[in-house]
Amino acid sequence: MEQIKILHINDLHSHFEKIPKIERFFRENSDDLTLAFDIGDNVDRSHPLTEATFGRANVDFLNRLNLTGATIGNNEGLSLEHDALNLLYEDANFPVILSNLKEEGKIPSWAQEKLIIETEAGMKIGILGLTYPYQRAYNPFGWEIEDPLLSLERMLENLDCDFVILLSHLGIKYDEEIASKYDIDLILGAHTHHVFEEGMEKNGTLIAAAGSYGEYIGQIILNFGDDKRLKSSEIIALPTNSLPARKSDLTTTNSWILKGERLLGARGDIILARDFPNTSPDYEASQFIGQIFAAYAEVPAAILNSGLVVYGLPQKLSPAELLKILPHSMRLVRFEVGGKRFKEILKELKEVSKLLKGQPIYGMGFRGKAFGELVFYGIEQDTNGNFLYKGKKIEDGLNYCFVMPDQYYFAKYFPSLKEGGQAEILFPKFLREVVYSYLREKNG
Repeated sequence: MEQIKILHINDLHSHFEKIPKIERFFRENSDDLTLAFDIGDNVDRSHPLTEATFGRANVDFLNRLNLTGATIGNNEGLSLEHDALNLLYEDANFPVILSNLKEEGKIPSWAQEKLIIETEAGMKIGILGLTYPYQRAYNPFGWEIEDPLLSLERMLENLDCDFVILLSHLGIKYDEEIASKYDIDLILGAHTHHVFEEGMEKNGTLIAAAGSYGEYIGQIILNFGDDKRLKSSEIIALPTNSLPARKSDLTTTNSWILKGERLLGARGDIILARDFPNTSPDYEASQFIGQIFAAYAEVPAAILNSGLVVYGLPQKLSPAELLKILPHSMRLVRFEVGGKRFKEILKELKEVSKLLKGQPIYGMGFRGKAFGELVFYGIEQDTNGNFLYKGKKIEDGLNYCFVMPDQYYFAKYFPSLKEGGQAEILFPKFLREVVYSYLREKNG
């Protein structure tokens, strides 16, 4: 029999505090027959070192894991501009396996569509990689994103292997569909942050997933017979908090934060005319930022939630402070809509936001604590409940423009935003980059 061990992580999201334990575990539990993978979303620009290096510090960490390969998640693909993604893996000592992201019809130079490994016993293991197809987001960056199922079908046509592994940054629903329809032996899942502590099997396909934020490390043991067929398997998602810590871990991870802040500091501070105390919710700071969003989008009005502003705005505003205040992986959306629909949208926004006010929000780039209060800039209500735009009553026959975080457009909170109007995502700047560049220009 031949035994193959697999170690895998996914959706680390720059939780560098988990790195020392992960690195030790990979080093202590690897041998010549160990395959090791990262399944994407390792990069998250909410960490100062990731922000300062545009993710290259994350790749330096992955280099130390002696990976067999990795695929990308939406955070690598969409939080970095086109040129930054092209440079991300420049110093990687592992292959990036990805078949459904292209540039001018071709796989980018830093990726390969498949990897085939031959073991000492002569087994051929085929490794494929797919990432989630955010069509509306990838195209403005100059990338072409292929339907992952079409890509998978294309890759499987001529794949002559004894065992096939899919690195899937697609989410659990896609993984289950793939297991039901395609001849894949093992899916290493990611994207939806699901965890299978002992794996699962669907239609003869093994599925493993190790949660998110480095809270688990995936470990799989596969035993094959002389006929190269799988005889037995063991899948474990091991909690990293069960692994021993060292006194030096905290010093090491804190040093990475300080290094990132130091690198960000080189970009220069901004001195505001006043500071905004950290009250909750901070209407004044939110209004101030809403005004900046509107100016950037060249529209008279902005809609945002106070929970976006995680901390108050100090008078001396550094890039590192701004990262803490607006840590989100979000961009702005310029929206144009007719007056009748606009009033319906505003009504829905106000009603739903009351329910969301104290709710913790997850996903869609939000890196804060709770939704908070809905904040309008350039929009108000009179004593009769009528919505006013630039001080005038909204009329059914006119069109109106406003700007909002892209979270409102992509998430399911506000369905009326998807039922009418024209949306334009304002690439490439994140919210904090919009604020920083505006204030930098205004303050000379």
